[in-house]
Parts: sequence; structure tokens; C-alpha cells
Amino acid sequence: MNSYNLGNSKPLIHREQNYVLDRKLVTVHSEDRDITKWANANTFEIMLPEPLLNVQSMRLIQATVPGSFFTFSNDYQNTKIQFTVNGVSYIIAIQDGYYTPDQLSRELTNKMNRASGSDASFNVFFDEVGHKFWFGHTDLSFNLDFCNQLTYQLTNCEQPIVWYNHSKWGLPYYLGFQKKCYSSLTDLSGLNFDYLFPTSTNDTDTNDITHYIAAPLAFNLGGETCMYLEVDKYNSYDELYPYNESSRQNFDNNAYSGKVNSAFAKIPIKEHDKNSFDSRTFYLHNLVQYDPPIERIARLKFKFRFHDGRLVDFQNFLFDFTLEFNSLRNEMEKKYTIRIPATYIL
Repeated sequence: MNSYNLGNSKPLIHREQNYVLDRKLVTVHSEDRDITKWANANTFEIMLPEPLLNVQSMRLIQATVPGSFFTFSNDYQNTKIQFTVNGVSYIIAIQDGYYTPDQLSRELTNKMNRASGSDASFNVFFDEVGHKFWFGHTDLSFNLDFCNQLTYQLTNCEQPIVWYNHSKWGLPYYLGFQKKCYSSLTDLSGLNFDYLFPTSTNDTDTNDITHYIAAPLAFNLGGETCMYLEVDKYNSYDELYPYNESSRQNFDNNAYSGKVNSAFAKIPIKEHDKNSFDSRTFYLHNLVQYDPPIERIARLKFKFRFHDGRLVDFQNFLFDFTLEFNSLRNEMEKKYTIRIPATYIL
């Protein structure tokens, strides 16, 4: 049956609204930002070359991120430890960067001996099989004061304080220790690594150690596996908050909570290497649709962070990413009849 009102001298004709989906790609490089306003690449804002109208959906389709993310950084608050020997307390700080277990054990050994004024009394080594760090001293008993909160002078004031986190709360966590104070032991029966002998490639000499502390847990020096991209006003990810001791106290012993629309995309980070990691659509699932469509987008503000809220310390490493915008463009319907010649191959 005809839906037009034929009883009217001027029948109403329904208007068919036809739209075509217009795809626009925008590439963004970290060096595109206004360096004078956004000194840190983890947070910056850009103005689009032209405003995008009637945006129906957005997504991140490509991201090339550094393959050399620092695991340890002053702004991550995981470069310091405190220890006490002969009644005197010391605080040492390791160099920012990425460490192998052997490099970190040597760094700690040298820093502890230099701070305490001893020649080679401290010896920090690791068990390759058990994946645990050991702190030893050749003469005196000592304490590892990992129950004390250490202060950091942060270069980025927006970094959250990590001390109350259950994980990644400081350098001792990465070494396999808990948030406790440890006293050295003199029972050397557990200080045996038979797999090192007789052909050892590890020059760790444990024969002279008289006092030691072993980490109760395995070490974790690998760093983060992913980071989150926030796009101000256009986030769609829902995210649970990591367990936090301070939130447990503030919410009647219930630290289980989350946030709606906390991030726009989740970007995987490849295992540490010297090359950049190109994460394309196969690894990214973050299509965001808007109903009704967004009338106008002229500028975008980005933030790169980890799950626990720490802003990514990119150092001087460059990165880039590509955003896809799908806009609805009103058009009159056009029907084309196209003949393809037999010799033409599409």
C-alpha cells in the first residue's frame, strides 16, 4: 500500500536520508607537539589540520612505540633502596634505565660499598635457577629497610605516588622483596648453588660471606607489557583499579573498584629490545562508535600511562600513531552502472 497521503492536494513525500561513510586518517608524531607547552611526550594536545564533522566512530589503527622503555626511573619511584650497617643508615639510587640481573647486581654491589665506605664487603648476586636476589656481607650484620617510604624529587608533578600500591611500589618489589624490614642471617646452610660448580660462568664468590639476606620472591625486571592511551572526552575502555592500600583504608576495607571510560586504547609493548615495536590493527581492538555522531572535532589531547596510573617516561625516544575517523556525509543517492573491460583486472 502506498504510504503517501493521496487525499491531500500536496502529498507529503518522505525524504530519504542517505549518508556515505567518509574515512579520514590522521597521523601523529611525538615531535609534532608544542615542546614549549608540553615538555613531556606522555601528555600533549594537538590541533587537527582541519575540523572533522559528524564523526560516527574513531579508533587507533597503528602505533609505533619504542622498544627500549626504561623499567627503572626516578619518576617511577623505583630507583632507591635503604639499608643499615654498623648502626648507620644509607640510601642509594641506581641509574635510570633497563637492567639485566647481572647488571643490576653489580650496580647495587658497587653503590652499597661506595655509600658505606667499605672496599668490597657487600656482595649482591642472583640465583639464576631460583630467580632470586641475595644480599651478602663479609663481616657485619646488616638490615634492608624496605619498610620505610623513600622520597623522590619528581620531574613530572602529575606522577602518582606508588608507595601504597600492592605491586611496583619501589625497587625492592622488582628485586623480589616485600614491604618489610629484613635482618641478615648467619646460618649459611642455605647459601649453596651447586649448579655453579665446577664450571661456573658466574664469578660470584659466596665463600667469604658471613651474613646474608635472600629475597623471598622471584625478581621481575621485565617492566610493563602494555600502556594505555587516553584521548580526552573520547575514552571508552572500562578499567579496574589495581589493589591499593590507601584506597582500602578509605573505602571501609574494600579496595575493589574501577573507572568507566578510563582509556581510549590499550597498546601492547614488546619484550625489551633495541628496536621499535609496530603495533597494527591485528593487536588493537578499540573501535569507538558515537550515537549521535560528534558534530565537530578540532583538537585532541592525549595521555600515555600504565595501568597503575604512572605516566610513561619516554625519555628522548620518538613514537608515532595513526587515528582513524569515520564521518557521516550527507549525499543524494547515486546509482552507477559500471562496465569493466575484459582485459582490465582489478
